[in-house]
Amino acid sequence: MGTILGIGEERRQRLYSGGLDVSSRTGFLLGAFYTGLSYQPNLLSRGTRDQAIISGVAASVGYGWGATAHSFLRSTADRIPASQGSRTGRISSGLAVDAIAAAAGFAVTRAVPPREHESSKRALVRLAGVGLCAAGAAGLGADGLDSMRGRPGFRALSLLSAAGAVAAGYALTRPGTATRGSMAPGQEVAHENVVREVSIPKALVSSAAVTAALMGVARGETMLSGAVARGAARVLGGEPSDHRAIGRLGATGALAGIGWGAVTAANLLLTKAGVGADLAHAQPPDLAEVTGGPGSLIPWEDQTRESRRWLSMVLRKDTIADVVGEPAQQPIRVYSSLECAETPQQRADLLLAEIDRTHALERSVFALFSPTGSGYVNYVASETLEYLTRGDCASACIQYSVLPSALSLTKVGYATHQTRLLVNGIVERLMAMPVDKRPQFYLFGESLGSQVSEEMFRGQGTTGPNGIGLDAALWIGTPAATAFRDELWGTRTVTEAPEPGPGEFYLPRAIRDWKATSKERLADVRFLLLQNGDDPVPKFGAPLAWKRPAWLGPTSTRPPGSPLHTRWLPVVSFVTTFIDLQNALVPTPGIFQEGGHDYRREIPEAVRTTFRLDIGEDQMTRVQEALRKRELVWEVRRRWVKAEAEPTPKRAEAEAKVQENVATWTGRETGRSDIEDLVNSTL
Repeated sequence: MGTILGIGEERRQRLYSGGLDVSSRTGFLLGAFYTGLSYQPNLLSRGTRDQAIISGVAASVGYGWGATAHSFLRSTADRIPASQGSRTGRISSGLAVDAIAAAAGFAVTRAVPPREHESSKRALVRLAGVGLCAAGAAGLGADGLDSMRGRPGFRALSLLSAAGAVAAGYALTRPGTATRGSMAPGQEVAHENVVREVSIPKALVSSAAVTAALMGVARGETMLSGAVARGAARVLGGEPSDHRAIGRLGATGALAGIGWGAVTAANLLLTKAGVGADLAHAQPPDLAEVTGGPGSLIPWEDQTRESRRWLSMVLRKDTIADVVGEPAQQPIRVYSSLECAETPQQRADLLLAEIDRTHALERSVFALFSPTGSGYVNYVASETLEYLTRGDCASACIQYSVLPSALSLTKVGYATHQTRLLVNGIVERLMAMPVDKRPQFYLFGESLGSQVSEEMFRGQGTTGPNGIGLDAALWIGTPAATAFRDELWGTRTVTEAPEPGPGEFYLPRAIRDWKATSKERLADVRFLLLQNGDDPVPKFGAPLAWKRPAWLGPTSTRPPGSPLHTRWLPVVSFVTTFIDLQNALVPTPGIFQEGGHDYRREIPEAVRTTFRLDIGEDQMTRVQEALRKRELVWEVRRRWVKAEAEPTPKRAEAEAKVQENVATWTGRETGRSDIEDLVNSTL
């Protein structure tokens, strides 16, 4: 029956005795080895579920590459005359080809070592060498196992080899020595609001599950690639073994598609569109100086979740006066949401009309805030500006998406175009004003908002911001794909702390560099691109899948915030950093920390120095305290109002949950009266 079906006697025996041919077993061993390597730390801590995802991707990548690459090697070995006869001859030829491949791949990696700023061509040549070496080395192990086929204990030996491959990979992660980026040398507490831990028992179970799943995938892939090879033989002629590589490529492509689909689905489940309204921000503002208030040209009903939050949270002039101890004006906030108009030009025109209506350009300071993908504007940044200007400021924002930044990456060009339309209108108005009447023009961008606003100046170098009359700009957490930042960075190295420049720009590698720079040097900086060393946003990009980044170079030369004693892994480092993105921002309300994608602790001083806002040290201390209290109160208010809106059977449970959360945030026991005091606080 086997011969009739085109399987062949030897193929049939393999199916009955172990189910995997030598190329499938090569992939199996390489996948197991890669699984062990996947346990090395990266930028931030991760939980057991995160590790299971990373291990699964590592196993799939290792298996897919090993099986596909080795099928080419085995096809080459089968064409050697000595291998055409006995099984012993085929094993001998296979060993020789695998050994040559491993040696040749290793030689390529030694001849083409990684270099900072290297070309893509050079990186791909080295990656090919790494892949060839890995496939050849794993193939040697598979050849050794294949020679034992049919002997007693073969199955047990196969399982032990997989376990040994996982253990070998894990040993190379230098457990106990390697440290994640958020755990700086010499410190005992990580720069993270939430520190996750991998449960070793659960991790072992997940590793066993991954191994079992990998074995199942290997069997399925062997059958699928065999079927494709037999089909190709019938269409193209020759023997199925001549077309085995085609089957491997097809099966690997299918696995890659399934894996990427799973990662995308997981990301969608972990994120939500920013269109749901908060009950705590349901009422429109009662201030004419705020969009949505009396006389506003943009109805409150057209605002999204993030725009309602930002507009509702505007500081009152009495609050500012109480904190800074000086008379204050009512700050202006205007916002053009994604829902208020259909086109970028219409949104820009509406916001310009709001700027005109509120006389925003008649304040001493006018700031344009470039929001994140969801439309979020950092409250700490806008409130700091309002405190430090004593309310004599206007803040404006235009929205380009309601989805999280990770799901808004394709809208950067669209958003930059929309922002440029708005800026053109602002500049036109500024140019029509007498020079001595013009406000200071500032720009603030965070995360994807940094990329959106920076790319307006792409190709213009340091002259771009000056060309629109920008007095200063603060960009935080700029994404890795931002071309403007790359142009400014040029050929400098991440192995050394950069000096301020070019021009009035400063691009520190991490907060540590910025803090170590003297006030005299910072006095000349008007455009600051600030980032945390362990923030994955400035480090995550497509090249990470196939090219070792400079921040994962030799441990002794890595910039602050990079993991220590870890190694770059093709594809897996990309996925691991993607997981870090999901964990990069989990702030504790009222507690400002440095780390990941959280910049609340550093923003007030960065706004103060970069925008050159004068305030006394005692006043600044009170501002810092007020910022933390406001954040806590607003978050408690949002959660408590939502809990109070629950139906009676669920209300008590929801209220208890809020009390539990607040107790965790504040570190003290919290009762209902404490919650109500916070909710009713004057803001």
